[in-house]
Amino acid sequence: MACEGNTRERRSARGEDFVSDPDHLYFRNVRSRDYRTVTLAEGVDEYHHDDLPDDPALVIRDNWLEDRAQLRLGDRPLTVAEVRTLYDQLRSNADATPYSDDRQRKAATEVVADYLRLIGS
Repeated sequence: MACEGNTRERRSARGEDFVSDPDHLYFRNVRSRDYRTVTLAEGVDEYHHDDLPDDPALVIRDNWLEDRAQLRLGDRPLTVAEVRTLYDQLRSNADATPYSDDRQRKAATEVVADYLRLIGS
């Protein structure tokens, strides 16, 4: 039987942090190799990039049982608008980010890009 899909309708019904199955599989099978995984609870994993410091932590929190993901900076989840602003700042080398050296800035940019890909934005 063919997959019914309706990803666009499910995404709008579930909100901006919805993760489709194809996006989740791509992240888990391709992109997650650059991260260390911490299981927080049943169905909730956090991904920490190896090249980023823990203060402030920039992590992807994947609640795969709920088909949702968050990008967290420190203890705070970011909205998609805040994520896009951070992405633009990182790419333009703006001083407004907490990542000043090139290696950290590159890693933070990868994390933000992976998160946006994960939620299909």
